Amino acid sequence: MDASMREMQKHVLPSLVEGVKQNPGFVRGFWADDLDDPDRSVTFIVFETLEQAQGFHEAVLANAPDQQTSGVKRNDLRIVEVQADA
Repeated sequence: MDASMREMQKHVLPSLVEGVKQNPGFVRGFWADDLDDPDRSVTFIVFETLEQAQGFHEAVLANAPDQQTSGVKRNDLRIVEVQADA
């Protein structure tokens, strides 16, 4: 996250979250700031099926130019399988 754009990012986050929630199979999402590294954030989004997660993954990759204009630089984008939760 570009620290110089933090205020703008905080302002658009609610609408971003609402948009993500509209994706098929959305279960839950977390948007978090790394307290040890303020320029880093972590997002964890849960979908009902692998296919839905893959569709979201493709959409995020396709949206890279818009992310960059908002000061978001993606270092990693992974699909993982949850083995347990509590």
